Amino acid sequence: MKSKKLMSLLLAGFMVVGLLAGCGSSEKTENVENTESTESTADNTTETKTESTSEGDIQITVFHRFSDGASKQFFDEAAASFEEAHPGVKVVMTSADNANYKQEISVKLASNEAPDIYFAWSGVYAQNFADGGRALDLSSYISGDTVWSEGIIANQFGPFTFDGKIYGIPIVMDGKAFYYNKEIFSELNLQVPETWEDFMTVLDAISKTDYIPISLGNQEDWATGHYMTTLNQRMVSADTLAADYAMEGDFSDAQYVEALKRLNDMTPYFTPDFNSTSYDTGINDFITGKAAIYYEQFNQVQYIQPAEFEWSWFDFPDIKEGDGDQNALTGAPQGFMVSADTAHPDEAVEFLKYLTSKEVAAKMVKDTQMISCVDGAINADTANEKVVEIAETIKAASSINLWLDNAMNSELVAAYLADIQRMVGGGMTPEEVMADVQKTAGELKAE
Repeated sequence: MKSKKLMSLLLAGFMVVGLLAGCGSSEKTENVENTESTESTADNTTETKTESTSEGDIQITVFHRFSDGASKQFFDEAAASFEEAHPGVKVVMTSADNANYKQEISVKLASNEAPDIYFAWSGVYAQNFADGGRALDLSSYISGDTVWSEGIIANQFGPFTFDGKIYGIPIVMDGKAFYYNKEIFSELNLQVPETWEDFMTVLDAISKTDYIPISLGNQEDWATGHYMTTLNQRMVSADTLAADYAMEGDFSDAQYVEALKRLNDMTPYFTPDFNSTSYDTGINDFITGKAAIYYEQFNQVQYIQPAEFEWSWFDFPDIKEGDGDQNALTGAPQGFMVSADTAHPDEAVEFLKYLTSKEVAAKMVKDTQMISCVDGAINADTANEKVVEIAETIKAASSINLWLDNAMNSELVAAYLADIQRMVGGGMTPEEVMADVQKTAGELKAE
């Protein structure tokens, strides 16, 4: 029975990862890393240290998704430099591309081939491994070395914390904001909106021109799901959200419906036919100057950089009628977990300490342009001015609010996102969406 339950948890984790594959924060970032398809899973997995270890050496195995490009090179070099600084410890670094990683890590953790350290997305994905007994509780290591742990931006630990215990070390952080074309705003004499009312006024003004107010590719429903993540956070109290997302509540708060109504208010200003528009088209409409505003992750700033106009960003506007935290930031860090079955927990944690030291994290930023969770790693020497500003924005957030597909049960979020997509297309009302969510949540709780 125990093994069946564990496999169910791991399969659930795999289902969540399938949802994450549609999330822009995962797939597009992998493309930035210059990933290329390979012919087979076996060919896709790369090993940086293949030699057998000498007698008496401690071997630490690390499995991650950064399978090529500058990011793979960084991790390979980090393993080699760690070995130099720690005689008697060998680091066997393996990787797989994003799609194969998702399957391979689930198989490895369900077998006797679990790596000592493995990459993980935060939220429900990581929680499935923690709940399944496949991840080591790292709380004592974190509390026992405050010099190290306090060097990591504090709000990044929350998405790896379950039942008061920390199971993951964040490496890369992210957030979401509205990028905007400063030249269009200047042309139309528009000010950056701070409130929802200001936001609607700006969108209405842009709609009277030939510009698209907000570019959106919602062919895959996670895109409007990201909007709802933030709208729910603005409208619904944090305690209610936490209970409902954990399947301990009933999604009956009226503010969920109000949040959906806000999204409906935005639909006239989105890209025409946005439900049949691809993600790539949505971002391309912004960087080519067709659209004035684009809601996107900070980790996708590489795609904004080529724009031939001056741009910046603004936070999701405050909603005075909302019961939620207006200062939280929507996002999801990524990091590493340690196998509960590792024979070398101290050495595994030591390697993670090394990766998240300021010096090594700064090298990661400079070499890969990933947004490090280590405080101070992003600075004028390692990144451009905008990336430095991004890091400060994420750091200043009161908390990190996980994307819906990171935050809740995979079956529930699948139904929720599908209903949202139908609603913005005119096929459902906000009330019908939440009635369906309540029904699905009730059925799942009864199983």
